[in-house]
Amino acid sequence: MKLQLPRYLLTGALAILATVVALAVGYWNIGLSRYTPAPLVTDPAQPDFFMENPRILQRNEEGRPRYRLESEQARHLASNDSTELSAPRLLFYREGEAQPWETISRKAYTYDNADRVELVGDVQIEQRLPGQPRRKLSTEALTVFPPRDYAETDQDVKIEAARGVTTATGMQLYFNDGRVTLLSNVRGQHEVR
Repeated sequence: MKLQLPRYLLTGALAILATVVALAVGYWNIGLSRYTPAPLVTDPAQPDFFMENPRILQRNEEGRPRYRLESEQARHLASNDSTELSAPRLLFYREGEAQPWETISRKAYTYDNADRVELVGDVQIEQRLPGQPRRKLSTEALTVFPPRDYAETDQDVKIEAARGVTTATGMQLYFNDGRVTLLSNVRGQHEVR
């Protein structure tokens, strides 16, 4: 006994089989990589994003400002997860004082989610307290650790106060209590009243 399938079933089965084979061949031949555009920038030294006039405000547990970081431009580099800042301005607020420490420089680089900020080029640190003489510290490079309210440098430092100028090589600065430790080659010129 011979089994014969109706012609419409045989034709339908062959049409379905041909459709499945055509879809499979099309799926393997057409890859998504053909439709994924090539990256515009492949140089790791190029930024992956940038910002104009960024501002970061860190508050303490009570909600008062702890520090503020402002810049003309910020460029993030994915290659070393750093951010380059142009003309940065960093303000540190001390407990109980209205006037913050103001730190400016030509450039800065932030690392570790801004837990470490390296200021480079004509770094100026200044604090103006009401009724007290102005203090200004100058150096070429300074590393600031905002969470610790601390900064340090191994470069030459110049401190200008109301009645004198002090120079040194290397410095540690504690923003929270205003303490400055000069590390070596300390020299001073002071005016006597």
